Amino acid sequence: MNIKKVVTCGSVDDGKSTLIGRIIFETQNILNDQKLKLKKLSSRFGTTGSKLDYALLLDGLQDEREQGITIDVAHRYINYKNQRLVFHDSPGHYQYIANVITAASNCDIAILLIDVKKGILEQTIRHLKILNFLNLKNIIFALNKIDLVKYDKKIFFKLKKNLEKNIQSNVKSSFVPISALNGDNVVFKSKKMKWYKGKSILDIINLTLLNKNRQTKPYLTVQHIHRPNRLVRRYLGELKGNLQVNQKIKILPSGNTVSVKSIYSNFKKVKKISNSPVSLDFKEQFAISKGDIISGLNNKQISTGNAFNAEIVITSDEQLISGRQYLLRIHNKFSKITITRIKSVYNFQNNTNIKANLLSSNDIGQIEFCTNDIIPFSTFDQIDDIGRFILIDEVNFKIVGAGKINFALRRSGNIFKTASEISQKNRQDLKHQKAKCIWLTGLSGSGKSTIAQHLEKELFLRSKHTYILDGDNLRLGINKNLGFSTVDRAENIRRIAEIAKIMVDAGLIVIVAAISPFKKDRHFAKSLFQKKEFHEVYVNTPLKVCMKRDPKKLYKKLKTIKGFNKIGLTGSYEKPEDPSMKIDTSKETINNSVKKILKCIF
Repeated sequence: MNIKKVVTCGSVDDGKSTLIGRIIFETQNILNDQKLKLKKLSSRFGTTGSKLDYALLLDGLQDEREQGITIDVAHRYINYKNQRLVFHDSPGHYQYIANVITAASNCDIAILLIDVKKGILEQTIRHLKILNFLNLKNIIFALNKIDLVKYDKKIFFKLKKNLEKNIQSNVKSSFVPISALNGDNVVFKSKKMKWYKGKSILDIINLTLLNKNRQTKPYLTVQHIHRPNRLVRRYLGELKGNLQVNQKIKILPSGNTVSVKSIYSNFKKVKKISNSPVSLDFKEQFAISKGDIISGLNNKQISTGNAFNAEIVITSDEQLISGRQYLLRIHNKFSKITITRIKSVYNFQNNTNIKANLLSSNDIGQIEFCTNDIIPFSTFDQIDDIGRFILIDEVNFKIVGAGKINFALRRSGNIFKTASEISQKNRQDLKHQKAKCIWLTGLSGSGKSTIAQHLEKELFLRSKHTYILDGDNLRLGINKNLGFSTVDRAENIRRIAEIAKIMVDAGLIVIVAAISPFKKDRHFAKSLFQKKEFHEVYVNTPLKVCMKRDPKKLYKKLKTIKGFNKIGLTGSYEKPEDPSMKIDTSKETINNSVKKILKCIF
């Protein structure tokens, strides 16, 4: 049986749930006890007067019924004319964009509903942009509630003309005037709109041809490595395309070539196979890891790289900031990445891309990033399965956004790390010390710089090779082009951390004194160092004491200058959760604080 996956999307109260409920009801994909239950729910929660409220067939959560909105993604299956249709009803509220992406990501057809009385809303354009982002080629525009404007064809054709301006040329689109509540043009053609010459929603879905069996050159992303014994390694994953025993393949990112020795499918050994879960072993053994791609020799759609241009939708409440590090999952590969540039954000009010230096919740923007590893990939328009990715917050492991690779940057694969013949250990031994980074963080006025100066003096007297990286001093030189916005603060800490890493590699003891107000930026700094190299010292001096000291007159400016940046001065400072140690300079002298650090770290 042919299976088609359909997502419905649109703004709040545009009638998505009612549409699918009507389809389920009129195609007789509902049991008698469900009809009875629908009558009871309609009388209790319904919004359609004496009529059945078909939306309640999908709004399964108590909150959804009481509020009359869809929150979660509802899935419904129906059989119609020898086809299996799977409907994914997505929420219309602005804050549930992540649910829309989840619902639409694996669908073949989209139904975008527009209330003809409200017209094209910002959320309409947002959902259309997401459908284009996901490369959905079949979109049905359901212009709903046509009965409320007395089936006026002028309103329908005016909306159709305005919508056509926002449709990409490679999209197959249909426009249908409907009343989901009354059933007009939903399952059957309506007799009330003789001016409409097209088909009903369900007939369009039924007649849509899907190009699912296109020829694909073979590839497999390694999902699991199985070792039945110490001599054999088998590589498991979902094969796309055709593969046979003795066929030569290449392994990416290493580029090694090898011949297929055995193919296993459904616990049986087979000679050849296509488009199935498989287990492979090879005639030669190479180092192959989870997330590597096994590919046909002539598959030029798959490449390797470490610097990319991508489009991304932000699905979390936190901002995506240039300079910060995230965790990337692309197919079965995980890699740490750094956002090197945010190029633009899409403005839904005037349908243009505008320059931006950060992306916020529900934004769609273009970014550049580099990965710590060379990774195998494809661009999304060539092979979407291995061209799409998610970004994960390294600190709380929440998904930040979903993206797709547009292309590899020209520098990708052209930069190689040169290993020095002199190691960090050689440099440490020459200096008779263990290299470390002591990172002093805390509010302005807490005593970081003073502690750093006294600590360096004490270490100098012990013949230690040290250097202080003070936040303010660096802003006079390498960071002089940075301000105090969230974006610039993140970049400030990234640069300090990278410099500190180089100095530690040189065998020095580096003392950093910087407010570094954000957990994510301190986490990035820590991630650059080995476990025993980095020591976070939280100078936990009370805010009242810091304000009284006010050595730079910043707290005074905060009170007197309207709009003065308060990051790192008051409640916007994010306290360290698990520092190496805490110091409160309001309770102990600088000398005692330094002794405490020396005892704890050295």
